[in-house]
Amino acid sequence: MSGQFAMVITPPSISPAQPGTSGHGPDEGLAARVLSGPGLWLEWLEELDRASLLEELLADGMIARALAEAPHGHAYDRTLNGKMTVICVLVACLFPGQGYDSVLATAFGLPGLHLKPGTQAPAGPAFSKARTLLGEHVMKRLFDLDAARCDAGLGIGSLWKGLETTALDGTTMELARNDVLADAFGVPGDGARPLLRAVAHVRTATRRWIAAAIGGYHDGENTLADELEASFRPGILNLADRGFFSMDRWIRFSAAGAHLAWRIKNSAKSVPLKTLRTLADGSELVMLHESDGMRTRRRRQTANPRAGRLPDTPARLVTFTVTARTRSGRVKTTRLRVLTTLLDHDRYPAREIAILYAERWQIEIAFLHLKKTVRGARRALRGQSPELARQEAWALLLIHNMTATATARAAAQAGTDPDRIPFTAVLSLIRGHVTSDTRCRHCGHRPSGPGDPLAGLLTAILAQPQHRPGRQRTSGRTAAERRTRHTEDVDYTIDITKSNLPQWDITPES
Repeated sequence: MSGQFAMVITPPSISPAQPGTSGHGPDEGLAARVLSGPGLWLEWLEELDRASLLEELLADGMIARALAEAPHGHAYDRTLNGKMTVICVLVACLFPGQGYDSVLATAFGLPGLHLKPGTQAPAGPAFSKARTLLGEHVMKRLFDLDAARCDAGLGIGSLWKGLETTALDGTTMELARNDVLADAFGVPGDGARPLLRAVAHVRTATRRWIAAAIGGYHDGENTLADELEASFRPGILNLADRGFFSMDRWIRFSAAGAHLAWRIKNSAKSVPLKTLRTLADGSELVMLHESDGMRTRRRRQTANPRAGRLPDTPARLVTFTVTARTRSGRVKTTRLRVLTTLLDHDRYPAREIAILYAERWQIEIAFLHLKKTVRGARRALRGQSPELARQEAWALLLIHNMTATATARAAAQAGTDPDRIPFTAVLSLIRGHVTSDTRCRHCGHRPSGPGDPLAGLLTAILAQPQHRPGRQRTSGRTAAERRTRHTEDVDYTIDITKSNLPQWDITPES
């Protein structure tokens, strides 16, 4: 046996029991098992070939790769090494209501961690120090590696006319109350908690994140969204709400080949558009033109006083109304304008684009799952420093992605839509399967179960009741409306209309 695993065990016969004990504590039991034969070591060797469910939900070798690409490599030798700290951070975000001691007990009971026999879980303060040593970069890199996996690799091939639909939006998360976090992230008002802001690029078919940017409350959503430009690539059709449009961002985000269908404001003077001509399906071919005032503002924002005028850019505008009629007779009509790079009205009819834009709501559902289901309603992040708060935020995003990944795999296995599988049930099953596969704290044995933890999880997911297909319901948006309005079935009617844009003057001077 190599010196790395050598252990000095005092035989029980020469280790008298302490007063008031039975003489059969954990140390005495471990010594007796080692002296009685190689059984304990054989059990440990079997553990080397067994993976935990958390690792199975990630791609093979992803944690090791993230650690290797960290700034200092995390090559330190101790119980809470780099990999164990990552596992503990993930377990802490999977069980946000548990204390550090319970988190460590669960994490150190997982299989496949290559721990020496008899290794005891450290205490909470050791985990706090390990989190500080780990920093933010490893969890961010781990999230990036997991987010890079496409839906097709999980068996989901849901495309809209050959394009993968995605959505762009932002949200906030509450942090612990302290002056350091308040100074680093900002607060919305007196007495409020500091807020962390995240902007996400999400796949609408599975609600899995493609990329994310994290900043403070006073960092604008558009500023953070600019950090996601590299995630816009050919084969993507992105949907975004009206706050993200600017002519500069529109040109930059579509330059790599991604298609856009972004909502814009209804006022004719609020967007740099003029109509070239009306197309057969009711949509309009328009021209984007940067005015002198827009160029001056862009020069000031980019600190580049010599920036030239943006080139005139053609686009297509779909203006439509959505009329919602509830069972009780309530009627509401909303007017929307969606600007898109899809210029071919025969291949991409206006009505189909208007219907597709409703998929943007999938990112709002992803935020609801992240903040209410994964993190827990009104629960602030644990991190007491800016770096630990960001570390925990990346880990929460990763737990959300892992849950959505399990949902997508189960849906692909059953040949159904991931929307039909309840996210809350999947997260609950992951939590249950993780804890059911840990060693007993008293006897050290692991319960018998399927050799493939992921296969067992997918089987359990598919055994759960599914959502009803094609169900459309509506409820009040504000707290006051929810107190007086019940959730009702609703029918939607979409009508393509003409915009109020001025006509583009095609002359040599223009």
